[in-house]
Amino acid sequence: MTEGDDILRRKLATIPTSFAADLLRKHGADRLLMRDVRPMQGVTGSVAGPARTLRFLPSRSDVTASPAGNVRMKLIDSARPGEVLVFDTMAGGGPVFGDMVALRAVKNGVAALVTDGKVRDVAAVAELGLPLFAAGTAPAPSGAPMIAWEADGPIQCGGVLVMPGDWILADGDGVMAIPRGLVADMVARAGALVDEEVFCQQLLHRGHALVEVFPIPAGLRPLYERYLGDGKLPSEAEVRAASGRSG
Repeated sequence: MTEGDDILRRKLATIPTSFAADLLRKHGADRLLMRDVRPMQGVTGSVAGPARTLRFLPSRSDVTASPAGNVRMKLIDSARPGEVLVFDTMAGGGPVFGDMVALRAVKNGVAALVTDGKVRDVAAVAELGLPLFAAGTAPAPSGAPMIAWEADGPIQCGGVLVMPGDWILADGDGVMAIPRGLVADMVARAGALVDEEVFCQQLLHRGHALVEVFPIPAGLRPLYERYLGDGKLPSEAEVRAASGRSG
């Protein structure tokens, strides 16, 4: 990861997925949010990083291994600091990640593991400090056997297309894939959205109605711009007048 990417990763990790979804609404945020992929342990804040992808396929009697060898182990051994491992299991099979591979991932500086499949050894992985986002847990192999088939190619995870070069943002609310070309712009615009929400929250704490302040009505926008300049909230009368509720 370049120095620029590391700076971008740290900035992206300050943004909640709910903020990111708002910022990416026009890009179809609903198609970027993974379904049924949730944190397996407590998560504080957000986790972010470029995706390293792994695609699993079902095995059968005549196909029990990838022609590329042990793809899962190779991927984890080659992972770089700040990257997020993303496993596509088609929501099937037994656990695809546990404490031993987690230890190697942590030693390589992996930021998180995301999969639409199952994981095991959740408590042990939590002690290692590696965030896990998955569809569930399975303490022992079960279900249809799976083969780690191909790494660093396009996959789906939780119904979302994840391309090489995409970034992952995950927190207690969920997991989303962000096209690389949108990350820098989204980070730049996130600060403005935070300022707007802080402004609205202060007015709500003061007792104003939602219809007066959130989302910021057009009439309140000039007062918001003034607030950005001097840091002073508009008076209650100014807010009500701006929303047409002065009576």
